[in-house]
Amino acid sequence: MASVIVRGTAAATVTPDRAELTLALTHLAPDPASALDEVARRSQQLADLLQQHGFAATDWATEGITVAEEHQWKHDTNVLVGHRASTALTVTIRNTSLAGTVIRDSVTTAGAAIRSLQWRIDADNPARRALLGEAARDARVRAAAYAEALGLTLGEVELISEAPLAPAPGPQPMPRMMAAKAMMADSAEVAVSGGLVELTADVHVQFAILPTLATRG
Repeated sequence: MASVIVRGTAAATVTPDRAELTLALTHLAPDPASALDEVARRSQQLADLLQQHGFAATDWATEGITVAEEHQWKHDTNVLVGHRASTALTVTIRNTSLAGTVIRDSVTTAGAAIRSLQWRIDADNPARRALLGEAARDARVRAAAYAEALGLTLGEVELISEAPLAPAPGPQPMPRMMAAKAMMADSAEVAVSGGLVELTADVHVQFAILPTLATRG
């Protein structure tokens, strides 16, 4: 039996559920121990700061620590200028109105650099489920339009998948997530807003094509 495969899509703008803020700390010192000690001190400052703002230890995670020699090219020679220690941590901010305050305090208190600020939507956000339904309905509308235009009769659903059911002709659009990078701050609080995040859903549906009256029997 013949069939048709269509891709249904849906999109909506949604208020983000949380922010993910990545903070970086780095220090150059004459020896590895001094560099690491300073980064450790400022890391503790960050941890204390987050605790003061009501964050639990599970709300943030360290992304790694490195200590390495640092060289600079001087007078046609690669000169050792010291040892640099670096680390980064990512904080999950559920109360997104705190993002500006955390940025300000992290920069001014611990000398942190803002590596990234991204807005996220939870997997159980009702908007995700609603979008899946809209994408499925869009798939049926598309399939019905194709069948009608070609003088065919649309049958039952045979397959449903979030992955393509057949090789695609080209790269498929990926869900987009708006991201914002915060600028360095002095003592002023950075105005930070998650705004609206674009959420998309795709579904691939295979419909049977029923024989027309002319071909039956």
